[in-house]
Amino acid sequence: MPKIELPPTKSSLRRLKDELSFAYEGYDLLNQKREILAIEIVKHISEIKHIEAELGTALQELYAAYRSAAVDMGADTITSKTSSEKRGYFLHVESTRLMGLVLPRFRLTFKRPRIAYLHDTTASYDTAKRRARKALETLAEYATITKAIIMLSRELKKVQRRVNALEKIFIPQHEEAKKYIADRLEEMEREEVFVKKLIRQRKSGK
Repeated sequence: MPKIELPPTKSSLRRLKDELSFAYEGYDLLNQKREILAIEIVKHISEIKHIEAELGTALQELYAAYRSAAVDMGADTITSKTSSEKRGYFLHVESTRLMGLVLPRFRLTFKRPRIAYLHDTTASYDTAKRRARKALETLAEYATITKAIIMLSRELKKVQRRVNALEKIFIPQHEEAKKYIADRLEEMEREEVFVKKLIRQRKSGK
């Protein structure tokens, strides 16, 4: 007996065929979505390797610039100066759509820098500020790609679970039930033909 219990009728058979048709269509669409998601993840992984290298370089340059500024101005002065400055950028969160997902995109815009007085900073400090901006821009790009990979990977897992459920549970069970009902209907038709033939024989024998 199949796991799906339905009466062996033509309406049950039609229902199973309709559900199977819908399941196969969904299975094909999910497979296509799975392939697209996998391609996007691979593409983003390739991009993030490049961005990671850029971010590492930017942070090294930033650290070297601040170390040089600390030598020129003193570590306490650097700390006091950076703590007193107002934030010089705005963080914007935009979005793009892919396969039903809303992927965020982080973007920075910088305020126009205040004209610095000569006694306020040194050239090394100004260099550190410029390199900090570069590092922030690279960090925003890194965050965008990282978030995309996380969201795409989660969606890929969901799609894979649905594909497995259709492939290993729903479709086999419905195919089994369809075969069982089709066989039973065929058997019932043969029995009906046999009964009708037997009735005719008895009538003709009287």
